[in-house]
Amino acid sequence: MKILFCDNTLWGLVNFRAPIINHFLSKGYEVVLVAPEKEDDQMRISVPSGVKYIPIDMGRTSTNPLNDLKLLLRLISIYQKEKPDFVFHYTIKPNIYGTIAARICGAHTTAMMPGLGYAFTSNTFSSRIARLLYKSGLAFTHHLFLLNESNKKAVEKMHICPKSKIVLLKQGEGIDCEVFKVHDNNSKKITFLFIGRILYDKGYEQFVDAARIVKAQYPDVHFDLLGSLDPSFPNSVPEAKIRADEKEGLIHYRGFTNDMLGVYREPGVVITLPSYYGEGMNRSLMEACASGKPIITTDIAGCRELVCDGKNGYIIATKSSRALSDAIIKYINLSDAEKQSFSEQSRKIALENFDIKFVIEQYDKIISKRQ
Repeated sequence: MKILFCDNTLWGLVNFRAPIINHFLSKGYEVVLVAPEKEDDQMRISVPSGVKYIPIDMGRTSTNPLNDLKLLLRLISIYQKEKPDFVFHYTIKPNIYGTIAARICGAHTTAMMPGLGYAFTSNTFSSRIARLLYKSGLAFTHHLFLLNESNKKAVEKMHICPKSKIVLLKQGEGIDCEVFKVHDNNSKKITFLFIGRILYDKGYEQFVDAARIVKAQYPDVHFDLLGSLDPSFPNSVPEAKIRADEKEGLIHYRGFTNDMLGVYREPGVVITLPSYYGEGMNRSLMEACASGKPIITTDIAGCRELVCDGKNGYIIATKSSRALSDAIIKYINLSDAEKQSFSEQSRKIALENFDIKFVIEQYDKIISKRQ
């Protein structure tokens, strides 16, 4: 059995799907990865042992139809040579052109939409074209993985993919709770940590505004950002803006790291994501849950599922700096015992709802239907 995975970055493919890849390897399957390496050197990542990697140019934000045609032809060439039994595609261009290529080459294919993203949350000419292309590409897939009920309803309403093909992964992409272990979060120092791409849609302005409000009353509280800059993406926050806010003393930008386990071992950390982006099931929030971190996030699909309001964190309204600052101050004023309870509840939510074993079962079920 040969399984091929195709994504728009090698980093995302290995970082988010390593448990799935390792599961297939343990079953004796041959595994092939097709993806570009991330342009940013800090997001380079090693290919797992025993896995074949085929680099490819993709131009994930390019709208040049000639480049997309070249991508389609390149994928057809790869799939014809590799002859995979199953192909799993992730993100927009693999989902469109990879799915078409797989069907041409006779491979069974499953697409995943990790989130609805910019193509579905805006109504520009380019986003309308993207939705049309998505619909055309997904006509050739056998299954479509979606990561929350809201996205499922949106895809069905827009007739992007037939209902019969949709598979809902209620656990998102899952989290390996044996890798992301719980750590003691008790500390006198409190850090509200934003993790994710530094985009306005992820709530950057609300985070900075809340820092300004809170630090006026609690100057010793820390507000840190951790994640990659993505200047080619719509609504990316310019580095100059981040540095200006940092110079004002409101935030500290840590940059990017591959050592997320080290981040979650830090005590006194509250993961804070005021996103209004079209999330699937937010990865950093799942990791935070498994690691026993309290969470403050917004009432949107892909974020609210990780929080039981008032038990392991707070759910707030989108685009509201005041709601965010109020939730932060509420957490600051909790007793040590209450803060410890928040941490314990996060771990419990992860174990009961987001363990990777549930997701692996769905992948196995897809493959077993064709054996």
